[in-house]
Amino acid sequence: MIYIATSTKGGVGKSTFISQIAAAYVLRNNDHVRLIEIDDENKDSVTFAKSDTIKTEIIPTSKISSIDEIFINEGEDDILLDIGGNKTSTAFLQEMKKLNEFNNVVWFVPLRSGEQDNQNALDTYNRIAEMDKNCTVIFVLSDARKIDDIEYEFLHFFGSQFLNTEMAIMKQIPNAKYVSIQSSAIINYSRTFNKTVRDISKGEIDFMAEAKKEKADKFLRSKYLFLNRVKNEAIEYMQYLEDVVFPEIDGHLL
Repeated sequence: MIYIATSTKGGVGKSTFISQIAAAYVLRNNDHVRLIEIDDENKDSVTFAKSDTIKTEIIPTSKISSIDEIFINEGEDDILLDIGGNKTSTAFLQEMKKLNEFNNVVWFVPLRSGEQDNQNALDTYNRIAEMDKNCTVIFVLSDARKIDDIEYEFLHFFGSQFLNTEMAIMKQIPNAKYVSIQSSAIINYSRTFNKTVRDISKGEIDFMAEAKKEKADKFLRSKYLFLNRVKNEAIEYMQYLEDVVFPEIDGHLL
């Protein structure tokens, strides 16, 4: 399967979703996953240099035609594609149209709550649907503050009977598939460690036990207690993905 995160707008959570959530989703049944980033402005994949499970590579936009090889070899491994916004996304979609090969492709279109993000997400969807009439597109509602009030926060995705929200994706695509991703500080912490949240959650070191050993060194004790908190937050976030997000993705792919 090839999982693609793309949008014609930057800063909507594409890299976070594909590397932190989609990668963890695929790694439920794989020892490793291949992550390919196509982006001339951001090299986000280098953030995960210390990950043992994500094999990253970067393709410049000038070499975008080389993605043909990925689709020739599809089926051998699950592959994640992180497509940069703006010109890069447009060039990628044009290349996909030339390639005209959409077997086993799942599209993720991330967006935040602003009207412009939703307009760009809808435009991206329409471009995909124009070239692949049987496409599987899942919108990703990024950085949601309150999952239990998601329709209020993402007003321009769901629309409202009380406000004039002409730009609402669910009005344009009543059966639109979507997943919402809860905001968490652990995402930013993981980048500092050059690992994914999944990597941190599966770390073998018992930091609480190490802290208890350091009775004389207050600094080291505080350090281990901090790392213990980070690891536990990573475990909690992964449990949230397992219990809530992954079943939603599974349901969309049935």
